[in-house]
Amino acid sequence: MTSGRLLALVVALGMIAAACAGDGEGNPTGAGGGAGSGTAGTLGRGGTTGAAGTVGSGGTTGTAGTTGIAGTTGIAGTTGTAGAGAGSGGATGIAGARAGAGGATGTAGTGGSAGTTGTAGAGASGTAGTAGRAGSGGAGRGGAAGLGGAGGSAGTGGVIPLKNPAVPSAGCGKATTVTTGKKTITSTGQQRSYIIDIPTNYDMNKPYRLFYTSHWISSTSEAVRDQNYYFLKPLATAANEPAIFVAPQSDGSTWQEKDHALFDDILAFVKTNLCIDTTRVFATGFSFGGMITYSLSVNHQKDIRAAVGIAPANYNIYVPPTKSHQPIAWMQTTGMSDGTCPWVNGSSTTQGAKFIAIEHATDNGCTVPAAIPTWTSGNHVCYDFSGCRAEFPTKACTFNGGHTNIANDSGSTTNWIPTESWKFFTQF
Repeated sequence: MTSGRLLALVVALGMIAAACAGDGEGNPTGAGGGAGSGTAGTLGRGGTTGAAGTVGSGGTTGTAGTTGIAGTTGIAGTTGTAGAGAGSGGATGIAGARAGAGGATGTAGTGGSAGTTGTAGAGASGTAGTAGRAGSGGAGRGGAAGLGGAGGSAGTGGVIPLKNPAVPSAGCGKATTVTTGKKTITSTGQQRSYIIDIPTNYDMNKPYRLFYTSHWISSTSEAVRDQNYYFLKPLATAANEPAIFVAPQSDGSTWQEKDHALFDDILAFVKTNLCIDTTRVFATGFSFGGMITYSLSVNHQKDIRAAVGIAPANYNIYVPPTKSHQPIAWMQTTGMSDGTCPWVNGSSTTQGAKFIAIEHATDNGCTVPAAIPTWTSGNHVCYDFSGCRAEFPTKACTFNGGHTNIANDSGSTTNWIPTESWKFFTQF
């Protein structure tokens, strides 16, 4: 480009700058200085806005889209160099630009897309939908907030009223390949076994009660099956309320810490592959079976709705070092001449069935009397603790007998232990 054309362009730019940023001042005399030229401002990028506030139980809203950052202002042009002295006829100096042209304003960003609908939350409410994406470029508008997820059903660990509607497991509505009989499952890296009993006319759309029935010392799951799962199955059949029964097998003569994991694994399998009511999972067992039932009851209250310990003890068994002390409906039975799992272990103030009853009654908000009524004569005595939270009844039954799960009152041929147990379980 020739120097003349360049000079004309510089003059034009100086005039534009003067119009945007005020009049430039030239040299009063002498040859004109070179025109200043400002650098263009950078294009603004999208800046962020604040995240949207949380909403009520519907979960959090989506994060707002970003807004553009303003373009930077152009750098001011340099002032023209002074012309030569007062020679005659010297041309008037051309004014240097006072300031460069302003940076270009960022273009408007596009609106963010709407957030997706939140998924249903476990417990009281669903999680929030995801936020809209930020608009591109400058000054983008915020994306629409995600819709709140649909409210989920109450978790099984919450306070569930008596006679609540069934809460179906994941296996409901699906055909199953599980059949009655002895099965194996991998738990804590071992192959473990258990027996499962499924109603003859199993209905994949009916949420069944589940009973987890643990055997006594040096015994087997077959022995529990042969006792009709502590005599509960005939009562379920008679009441036309069929249930699913599980009898796990210990790894050795007694139950151990790893049998907590076994319970978790079997329950997860049943929930996935069969239709059960997840709010009506029950546990029971005799002797060492009653002891593992007690052990599970101190930290599995979110899984087990109610438990019955038949001749249980709180020692010589794995007990979790940290108990949750959450409430759980609890019933127990003890023969007052039981020397194996006694009401009180000698002179101990912590060992024995009595202290199991006190522990659960306390956790359940019950009033614990100075002396719990126990059998002294006649038929068995079942003491219902008073003041308990309505959803967590607590009962301690004692009788004239030893270490057994078969007890008849005087003049009766009926074993009252399964009868009382069934009544206790079916109030939920």
